[in-house]
Amino acid sequence: MSENVKTEDLSYWLNNSIAEEHIKYYEYSNFTNIQQIGKGLYGNVVRVYCKNSDHFFTLKSFNNHEQTIKEVEKELKLLRSIDDHENIIRLYGVTKVEGGY
Repeated sequence: MSENVKTEDLSYWLNNSIAEEHIKYYEYSNFTNIQQIGKGLYGNVVRVYCKNSDHFFTLKSFNNHEQTIKEVEKELKLLRSIDDHENIIRLYGVTKVEGGY
């Protein structure tokens, strides 16, 4: 997707990708033991335990919906280009809290 794509189009793309199971969706209620590990100008990073997978995950949240959609797109592009390297953090999916992604 290009820089000129509207946020509504990106939001539709993300929701459609979840519906078609190209991107895995995790219920936020399945995460426990939430511990903040970082905070910045744009959002927060927390460490969580996922009850359904018996693993720990890192969740990155953003302060506004428009930024969230653009950051998801940016990270997916980056991960797609370098996904085969063993030291790269993997995107396992998305979750929704407080009415946004």
